[in-house]
Amino acid sequence: MGGYHSVFKRVEKKYRIDPAQRRAVEAAAAACMAVDAYGRTRITSLYLDTPDRAMIARSVEKPLYKEKLRLRAYGEAAGLALMAAFMVGPMVRALGEPPLSEAEVEARAQAGCSMAGLADPLAVTVFFGIKKKFKGIVYKRRLALSLPAALAFVSGTAYEVASTRWPLADPGQAVEALNAQTRQIARELEAAMGRAAPLVPSMGIACDREAWAVRGALLPDGEFEGEVDGLADALFDPELRLTFDDRLEYWDCFRPQAGWCPIIAPQESILEIKSAGPYPRWLVTALSAHAIYPASFTKYGNAYQLSKKQRPVRRGASNQLFLAPALKKERIHYA
Repeated sequence: MGGYHSVFKRVEKKYRIDPAQRRAVEAAAAACMAVDAYGRTRITSLYLDTPDRAMIARSVEKPLYKEKLRLRAYGEAAGLALMAAFMVGPMVRALGEPPLSEAEVEARAQAGCSMAGLADPLAVTVFFGIKKKFKGIVYKRRLALSLPAALAFVSGTAYEVASTRWPLADPGQAVEALNAQTRQIARELEAAMGRAAPLVPSMGIACDREAWAVRGALLPDGEFEGEVDGLADALFDPELRLTFDDRLEYWDCFRPQAGWCPIIAPQESILEIKSAGPYPRWLVTALSAHAIYPASFTKYGNAYQLSKKQRPVRRGASNQLFLAPALKKERIHYA
């Protein structure tokens, strides 16, 4: 894996759609967009929060400004390794508390990889970021770390120490991890963790994602390579992205014995449109023609609301319990 986007600023809108609506959007997008190089990918995110989930409780109240902290891994095995490493024992970031020792970091990373059938923890890339939303605009800042470096950094080890001790396997990313911009993002994450401390793993969210991007390369003179009908219409926002998420599930870190639970119905998908500007005409037409309207939906927020319908969580409850069978159990089968 080469370089990666570490900073995002855009409008992101979600739509809860059925199979017919999904097919309609895909058909409309096919003229000037295509599934990206990653294809259909399993994505696992682990959200950090206070022991009483104050961050997500505030977020669902729709304040003017809100933020979330999450770790993310791509691929089924990497996602399992991420969840297992962070949940194999107590994990708390608290002011004045020491971080995990090197031995603890390496033992947890190896345990996570062993459960996922992976050999090298340094080969598991974890993205740790902060997602901020202010007046409808989403700002994202994130870092790429190896799995052990992510464990160390979240627990309180200095970013530079963690990234140097457990560098990323990709040489380009390892160099990029210590440049000035990346260090600045690390300072922002440290400040965010300090504001919210104490922090614990709160909720795992997993989905299968198919991402669509504008086809063709944008050349230096501002023209797209290739003659594709409708491409010029998307030119005003060449960074337009459509993502379709299905098999959307949550794993409550405070109730690990419950295993993975569905967030949406098996036949549903979550369409997310990520744009820095207005939608192209073809997209507006497709949404209107098929009665596709924005939904008030966040993955962590909806999982939080669903979890509240289960047995109440005692205030300050610990997530120290880890049941390997619940985490590793066979995922929900969808028709």
